[in-house]
Amino acid sequence: MKTAVPTPELLTPLDNDQVKAGVLALAQPADRALRDNLSSHVPFIEKVSGYILFSGGKRLRPVLFLLAAQALGAKADPRYSAIFEYLHAATLLHDDVVDQAGLRRGRPAARVEFGNDAVILVGDFLFSKSYSLAAEVPDHRFVRALTDCTTIMAEGQVLELLATDRLDLDYAGYIDVIRAKTAVLLAAACQMGAIYAGAEQAVVDVFYRYGLELGLAFQMVDDALDYVGSEHEFGKPVGHDLREGKITLPFIHARDHAPEPARARLLELAGLGRRQPEVLEEAKAIVRDQGGVEATFARARAHAAAAQQALAGLADRAGADLDLMLGLAAYVITRRS
Repeated sequence: MKTAVPTPELLTPLDNDQVKAGVLALAQPADRALRDNLSSHVPFIEKVSGYILFSGGKRLRPVLFLLAAQALGAKADPRYSAIFEYLHAATLLHDDVVDQAGLRRGRPAARVEFGNDAVILVGDFLFSKSYSLAAEVPDHRFVRALTDCTTIMAEGQVLELLATDRLDLDYAGYIDVIRAKTAVLLAAACQMGAIYAGAEQAVVDVFYRYGLELGLAFQMVDDALDYVGSEHEFGKPVGHDLREGKITLPFIHARDHAPEPARARLLELAGLGRRQPEVLEEAKAIVRDQGGVEATFARARAHAAAAQQALAGLADRAGADLDLMLGLAAYVITRRS
């Protein structure tokens, strides 16, 4: 049985093309900062780092840092935006080893090219590089925010590991995983942009809340696309989550709302060898037929609306940067990659 999930209206001060143009304008200096700060006495480290950092990606996290600072009237040094992409790249390198991934952003994963040992160690280098940059900012709240973020992210990686093949994972458990694995880094990028701008704590907290809700929406869309997107759009195999035993919201919704025959069959399939294409396709079809994808998009929309609502108290600072933040929250719901 399909159940309706409320779908709040989203503010759309900018259309998708305007949002993409605004993000691209900020992504360009962020991209340069990634290259300018990626230095090591070991050339191999730069080679592996460059392979993951410059293989694509939307630069959403560094863009959010720059955007939050600008929204508060500060001109942030793009150098510090690299913190968030270095951290993100480090988690991707480590995740691909844990998942034994073969593809990332449409080409062989770094672990395939360089080996597991190398990418784990280079991930550690990128993690350390992010802290080295953060330590340059004199406001003690800056590095403290990064420490809090990375601690939660590490917990998230463990939570995800413990949740693997947990066919009884509930909605609250799922939220715990995606909040820690994905959303807190987006939240920290916004939070640290506000700290860089010298904002008072109440305003810093507003930006953190915006980033957290945006991150939850972003990950939910990712999880929905894994059931309906194409490999060409996504840059990695679709159906990856279920194949790896990752229980995400589309599956949870279908499991909890399907009539008994469909529910029993879904659980049976999920317990079989999911690397068999026919097993995976049947399970995905049940999830889609039982409204799992639609419900996930609806939940994502609710979190995107909450991200916009978090900014409501900043109406007196209205301007192009806040409009872009509002538009970005709406855009993440419609993206296809």
